[in-house]
Parts: sequence; structure tokens; C-alpha cells
Amino acid sequence: MFKRIVVPLDGSCLAEWALPHAINLVKALDVPLILVRVLQNDGDESGQYPSDPVAQDAIQAESTAYLDSIALRLRKFDLHAETVTLEGEAVDQIIDFVRSDGRTLLVMTSHGVGGISHFTLGSVAHKSILQAHVSFLLVRAFSDRCGMLEEFRYNRVVVPLDGGQRSETVLPVIEMLARHNECTLRLVSIVPSLAFQYDVAPDDSRMGMITSLEEEHRKRLEAHLKRISARLKNEGLRVETQVETRDSPISAIWQLTRKGQADLVVMAAHGQTCVNHWPLGALPLNAMVYGETPLLVLQDLEPDEIELTFAEKVSREMRGH
Repeated sequence: MFKRIVVPLDGSCLAEWALPHAINLVKALDVPLILVRVLQNDGDESGQYPSDPVAQDAIQAESTAYLDSIALRLRKFDLHAETVTLEGEAVDQIIDFVRSDGRTLLVMTSHGVGGISHFTLGSVAHKSILQAHVSFLLVRAFSDRCGMLEEFRYNRVVVPLDGGQRSETVLPVIEMLARHNECTLRLVSIVPSLAFQYDVAPDDSRMGMITSLEEEHRKRLEAHLKRISARLKNEGLRVETQVETRDSPISAIWQLTRKGQADLVVMAAHGQTCVNHWPLGALPLNAMVYGETPLLVLQDLEPDEIELTFAEKVSREMRGH
């Protein structure tokens, strides 16, 4: 389980949309909350942070005051948040900080001080999530209005499962979330259409065999979800199950989790076809980039189990380490 929840804040209202979700998770999982703000160093090309020591001290004081004000507002929820101010490039500092303990849950918004754009993710969120290699909750932030600070409540949580052990790593967390929120868990499994995958016509002589294989797969998944559902229901939780045959499992999950159909989507970082040198499998990666609802992805690999990308290796070689 997690040792801490880390929320990066940049002073914008967009970044603060992560806080209502962080309040919920801290209460549900009973772990400490750390608020982090990164001050760009002198190499910041934007010129936002001056090199003058007096001005720099003023900015640091402002950052500390800002984080302290957020922590003070959180006390009405009986939360005592730790505050940390870092200096340097935002993405690098966030990655280094959360990687210092792999049992960190990173909670951040899709957009921050850079503002809302036609891109589904801002650069800081995109880079931080992909390279931190820890579990994360991505909150979609498409309103720059500072809302009232309150706990976000989940009513319906969708959990994609593929029948493998890796996808089941989410079960302890969703149990705790379901108890705290008194919400409905919707366990979903998708049977890939073999006819679509192999482009088999309906009148093809092999269609009977393909249909039989799909039905066999479907029954295995139904039995699998039934076992999990029965155990969760015995714990007093509300659970629904759904198994469908679709051409594309990724597209099917996207359709089932579009805005308004779920308050939260929870999935493991990898499924049965885990590739250890990638931080995310195809399903969570697509959900991160194209999803419309808050997404909680639980990393099932340790940070040192994930190989560096080619770009990371070249960058380290150029820096001499």
C-alpha cells in the first residue's frame, strides 16, 4: 500500500482541482498528504523567477505562504498536510521527489499554470506521469475557476479487469475506496472479437470455431468476475459486473468510461501482456491521454524494474551519468 500521497501545486486554480480528490484518497487510504511546489531556478527561460537574491527570497516566501494557506484550509477536513518547496525544473523535481519512495501515489491535474489548451494533457502532467513510474491519479482540469475546497465523492467506480493477476492488484485499493465512498463498483471485462481481429466473414466456415472460442473466453471472464464480485459483496460492498465482446477492448473501455458514466476509473498499469520496459500498458496509456474522467492507475512494477527510454539513456549519457 502507499506510504504517502503527493500533490504538486503551481499556484493555479487548475492545479487545485486535484485537492478534492486528494482529500478523498487520504481519508480512504489513511496515508499522509504532502503538498509540493516547484520554483524554477535561474535557468528558467520564461524569466518568471529572477536571479536577484532579494526577489528570489520573496518568491520563496510567497510559495511557502501559499502552501501553508492550502494546508490551513485542509485542516477543516482533519487533514494535516506536509508542505515542501523544491527548486529546479518542474518535471525533474516532481519525478525525483516521488521516486524517492516508490510507494507514492501522485495526484495531479491534466493542466496547470500553463492554462487550458486543446491538448488533453499539459506538458508537466504528461512528462511527470510517464516518467515518475509510480501510481497516479490524473484529474481532468478544464475549468480555471477556483472552486470551493471540499471532498469529492465517488458514486460509481469503473474497474477494468482482464482475468489476469496483474489487473487484480487494484482490488485492495478499490475496496477501501468503496467503503469510504459507499459507492458502486462496476467490474468490467472485454472479450476481444476474434472475427474482427482476423477479418473473418460471417459466412466463413471457421466462424463456428471462432464463436466457440469467444464464448469460452467470455464464460471464463464471467466466472472470474463472479468470484471477485461475490467476495466483495460479502464485505458489504455494492458491485456490478459486465462482460462484453467488442472489436477493440481499448475503445470499449473508453466508451464505458466517458464523462458522466463514471466518477472514477481504476486500473493496473499493466495487464496480462505486461512489457516491463514500458511504464504503462496500452489500456492505461490510452485512458490517460484520451479519457474524460479521473483516472487512478496503480503501478504494479517497482521503479527500478522499468527500463529507461532511449531518450532517457541518451540524455544521461550527454550529462555524463
